[in-house]
Amino acid sequence: MSAQEILIEEIKRQPEPVVREILHYLKFLERQRAQEDWADVLPTREVEQEKLDILDGK
Repeated sequence: MSAQEILIEEIKRQPEPVVREILHYLKFLERQRAQEDWADVLPTREVEQEKLDILDGK
């Protein structure tokens, strides 16, 4: 049995509030992974702050 099948069977036995929490956690993991995919491309907060400081004349 695959991990996905085991997980589905386990989720089926859980009460609705637990299933909702699992869904929220999965969505959180998806967002986190999407952010990590762009981490090497997007500027860091420090770089952004430097740009803002330059624009503010600091």
